[in-house]
Amino acid sequence: MAMTDDHPNSTWLRDATAIALGLTVPAMVSGRAVLQAIVATALIAVLIIAWRDRAIFARAGAAVRSRFGMIVLAAFAGMAISIPGSLDPLRSFEAWARTLAYIVGCVLFWAYLAGDARANTLCRRTFILGCAAGTALVISAQLGLTLPLQAVRNTFGAVSGAWAAAALKAYAASMSCAVPVLIWCAWHSAGKWRWLAGLAAFGAGAVIIETANKAAIAGLLASALTVSLAVSMQRRGKWLPVWALWAAGAVTATVALVHVLPDAPPSTAVWDWMPTWLVDTHRQQIWHFVGGKIAESPWFGHGINVIDRIPGAHEKIPGYTVEYIPSHPHNWILEVLGETGVIGFLPVAFVLAWFLARHARRFVRSGQPVDMALIGLFSVFWTSSLFNFSIWSSWWLITFFLLSAIIAAEPDRPAAQPE
Repeated sequence: MAMTDDHPNSTWLRDATAIALGLTVPAMVSGRAVLQAIVATALIAVLIIAWRDRAIFARAGAAVRSRFGMIVLAAFAGMAISIPGSLDPLRSFEAWARTLAYIVGCVLFWAYLAGDARANTLCRRTFILGCAAGTALVISAQLGLTLPLQAVRNTFGAVSGAWAAAALKAYAASMSCAVPVLIWCAWHSAGKWRWLAGLAAFGAGAVIIETANKAAIAGLLASALTVSLAVSMQRRGKWLPVWALWAAGAVTATVALVHVLPDAPPSTAVWDWMPTWLVDTHRQQIWHFVGGKIAESPWFGHGINVIDRIPGAHEKIPGYTVEYIPSHPHNWILEVLGETGVIGFLPVAFVLAWFLARHARRFVRSGQPVDMALIGLFSVFWTSSLFNFSIWSSWWLITFFLLSAIIAAEPDRPAAQPE
């Protein structure tokens, strides 16, 4: 079905929904609760729109029934095996069910945007404006003008000079995911929108560096290397030697940048071969502890989203004031392995490998920017997730799923093609 602006219910609700979807990720500048409130409101609106325009449900259903959709559902079935034996089955079921709900919701968002050219354009332009405004607020605060950002975050009174950097780690992470999307938006835009998208991407990079978010920096490096490798392969490998030189330079420059950024307070080191400025000692302690707990239940794990409840998790690290696992392992592989075991982890790894390989193959064959953007976003998110938040964090998952939906609803791609 080709996209069209001619909808019988093309009213203010459709425009408002598109604006809400475009604002969702940039709203992280105000906090996680704001992001979640906006996306929940947008979901209700999309359901109302889809009730009138049944083509949206049909398009979403086709995506769910596609081969990739079936593989995703199979992966969720594999993870569900760990729920009955969980340390807290109800908590595990809640995390499992809401993650699946986020995916289904974002499939509906994709189906809506893919079938409405006006909404698609409005969503992308709102996203560009939101990212530009948010990064401008953060950069201004880091330069000393904190009051506008304080108002947006509902934080009043005196704040320290380091407040903007310390309070916005999560926002910087979301902006790392926004960078490849902004570059893709610039590709599809012209005139002032192209320049504004490029400026917003540059601002997002500045925010990431100023907040010293090393996980986000690692994600951007992985994205740049993966996308540039795909470009080289798309040109039949003629640029592979050039890519190797560029990759070596990019890695060296990034390692140097990470080296000069502020370090976390030290604890007792675990591995002599891993520099503490690259991976802080607290993360080393967490990873080492979780690795031992994985060995205790290797097949089915301890239960989804309960890794912080395993015995010993809240004991203090000797010689330090923090716990072994304050909340999560800061590594999605260890988290999924520890919570769902090999039985749950392998299907997830297969889904991710399938996704990356499919879009890499498509890009090498056709050179479509949509596949490049999806590869870039995928690389940022899953590399950053090796070092930062819990993989079950609602705002973090919504960021990835929603941005993927916005990219996949590209106006140049047939709307009926399931993504």
